[in-house]
Amino acid sequence: MMLQTKSPDLMGLFQPRSIAIIGASQDELKSGGMFVSALLKDGYKGNIYPINRRESEIMSLRSYPSVLDVPSELDLAVMAIPSQGVPQVMAECAQKGVKFAVVHSVGFSELGSQGKELEEQILKAARKNGVRIVGPNCMGVFSSQASINTIVPYARLPMEPGGVAFVGQSGWASENLLLIGYERGLRFSGVISIGNQSDLTIEDFLEYFGNDPETKVIVTYIEGLKQGKRFLKLAEGISPRKPIIVWKGGSSELGARATASHTGSLAGNYTVFEAASRQKGIIRAQSLEDLLDLAIAFSSPYLPRGNEVGLLIEAGGGAVASADACARAGLNISPLPEEVQQELRGFLKDKIPPSGSLKNPVDLVWAPFNESTHIYATCLEIMSQAVDSCLVITYASLEDEWFISRLESIRNQVKKPVVIVPGHSLEQQHGMNLMAKRGIPSFAMPESAVKAISALTQRSRYLESLDTKSIE
Repeated sequence: MMLQTKSPDLMGLFQPRSIAIIGASQDELKSGGMFVSALLKDGYKGNIYPINRRESEIMSLRSYPSVLDVPSELDLAVMAIPSQGVPQVMAECAQKGVKFAVVHSVGFSELGSQGKELEEQILKAARKNGVRIVGPNCMGVFSSQASINTIVPYARLPMEPGGVAFVGQSGWASENLLLIGYERGLRFSGVISIGNQSDLTIEDFLEYFGNDPETKVIVTYIEGLKQGKRFLKLAEGISPRKPIIVWKGGSSELGARATASHTGSLAGNYTVFEAASRQKGIIRAQSLEDLLDLAIAFSSPYLPRGNEVGLLIEAGGGAVASADACARAGLNISPLPEEVQQELRGFLKDKIPPSGSLKNPVDLVWAPFNESTHIYATCLEIMSQAVDSCLVITYASLEDEWFISRLESIRNQVKKPVVIVPGHSLEQQHGMNLMAKRGIPSFAMPESAVKAISALTQRSRYLESLDTKSIE
């Protein structure tokens, strides 16, 4: 049973003016306490209403026995109570006119027929006055614009708006994509953990983020689709405007069974979904790590115009790994034109030890630390004219502001992707974060960097195919 079929306006969910925390607690180790504490610590500007029948005050905020006792309108209610109490509370939310309810509680359709009946009860209660439900069995919402974080409420993340939206049918995937994504330089327009999709579905959020001008890339983790045809129709309309990256769980028989017990979803035919996705321009990921890498890849503001890759390296093993990865991905590492090699040779004379290769890969052998950023930037500027994308493996500091700005300038001048792999990624994590935030995707390993370039190249081909069809 679905609550409504028309497309909802989700602005009140991601930017609510008022929030009720149902099951609020003084104990910050409990969900209801963490949610109230997070709103206060993260600087949420709207009104916060703790709901607890036994407390008159929680964290210096007046507490109310029920949402019916709150003296003003409520945009959002977050429920952190046992599942058996949710139907009654949902009925009160409907009576109050609450617009959205995030049901954090577990114990619904993911448990089978008895839980499904309970889920039907909350839908029936919500339908009486149009409350829209996220969940149940979900982690809820992260909105940097509104300073709301119910997904990892124990973590203090910078509330810096960005261009990546994530819709996840797994709390684990939502938590990790948010936390690791921030570490790697991603910033989010919105993150939503949707659980059982009793009411609001992946399709509703895909449509919302597809129309959101702040969202540049949409990333999703899917177990089951409730409106498969609508999903593909939406993807067909959104993909020409912004990338959609999907990791579809349940590709194996065991995975499909795990999906059913996790969110009560039917995984569907993976092969059919994969083929349909390809037709609609959806970019497919195979793991959470893939999702993160691809989201980082599309921080690049430019796509390659072809499949010629330029390798600028300071590590012979990295060159071999990159070349092998490019060959597997169908990317070319062709020799640079003789005039470009000559220009590189002239610039590098007396600056580096004798190099066995300036053709492509361009091997800098060992660039002096005091000149490495200048050497790398100049070589990149020379060779970037002759290739479609550039992969740089460097021991230079990625935290050097001059270096970051110079790479940005070169990238914008040639309008081609520049991708970075540091020589020692564990020592350069902060620099990798800075690079990604400035639109220079960075990866710990060459294979990940090549996969990113391949995804950018495939999207370029997809957009070119649309242009060709429009001309025909």
